[in-house]
Amino acid sequence: MRRFNRNNIWRSIISFFILCLILTGFSLITDLFEILYTNEEEIKIFSFLSNKSSISKALPNIEVIPSGESIGVKIESKGILVVGLSTIIDISGKKVSPAVDSGFAVGDKILKINGENIENERDVIEIINDEENKGKKLKVLIERKGKLLELTIKPAQSNEDKLYKMGLWVRDNIAGVGTMTFYDPYTREFGALGHGITDIDSGVLIDIDKGSILKSKVISIQQAKKSAPGEIVGLFTDSRGAYGTIKKNTAFGIYGVLEKNMMDRKAPAIPIALSTQVKEGPAKILTTIEDNKIEEFNIEIQKIFRQNSANSKSMIIKITDERLIEKTGGIVQGMSGSPIIQNGMLVGAVTHVLINDPLRGYGIFAEWMLKETNIAKSYSYNKAAGQ
Repeated sequence: MRRFNRNNIWRSIISFFILCLILTGFSLITDLFEILYTNEEEIKIFSFLSNKSSISKALPNIEVIPSGESIGVKIESKGILVVGLSTIIDISGKKVSPAVDSGFAVGDKILKINGENIENERDVIEIINDEENKGKKLKVLIERKGKLLELTIKPAQSNEDKLYKMGLWVRDNIAGVGTMTFYDPYTREFGALGHGITDIDSGVLIDIDKGSILKSKVISIQQAKKSAPGEIVGLFTDSRGAYGTIKKNTAFGIYGVLEKNMMDRKAPAIPIALSTQVKEGPAKILTTIEDNKIEEFNIEIQKIFRQNSANSKSMIIKITDERLIEKTGGIVQGMSGSPIIQNGMLVGAVTHVLINDPLRGYGIFAEWMLKETNIAKSYSYNKAAGQ
């Protein structure tokens, strides 16, 4: 019996050591795959700069200046956007809707009427009430989901003011307050908001014809509450002219070029982090909640979504700074674009607030915003030239 027990003990010890060796080997293989995955992500980020797979190792980190500055945004869209369809009481007392009958839809962009360019609502009123056009069928060029269509409409004369109308609600210009995320001191390119500017009624991404940003001063804050998002109220300070020109409005922010004489070159530049370098844990945001003063506040990155393609919801963040909570109640409208900084790197920007929990919201990876600019491309050219 003793011999039997002794043999069992030795078998157990040997089995335990074999199990340890297997687990150690599995751990080493897992670490190797993690290293390979990280390298693959680094190569993928910079693959558009060169065909060489070692490009990410050859280039130092791209650096930009994080902002956090409150900015005013003014946009003139291409054509005018249809945000609603309506009925008209015509001169015979009949309720009609020419736009519905002609096949118009919310989200359509009206580009031309009878061959004449449309830039604002006034253009529409003038053209359909021109003596040559009154009561006649008109050809309207529209853009719908990226495709050009031509519709025919016969405006009706309103019994109320005797003007000819199509039965449309439209919008041409948009203005609001947001936050600049970063800019490059050499190319003067900037990125802001972290999400696109869409029409509030139709949800359609605004196609920019002309756009500018201006200096803005925070004059008051409407505090965030559960189910009631707060808002930063800003005053545009355009006495010195436009701060910069908006070149494009994408699903991941607005991008353009700053005016040379308006830039602050004294602010320090920091590296942009790859998405694989972002960690759950403490971080900071830069934002403006008083006058035009940029301040730093504590947050926590609670969850990270590992993404293979750009998305404006890359991480979940939570405001932990007591002073910011006391002042704003959490994340409020106007803070979109506030840069998120972790371990001395720009890791992302604030994009959304959770309506039922204003202390929490979403952020986008800075990596996705960088891809919308030409900064990386310019950086590689300068390095190749030895600048």
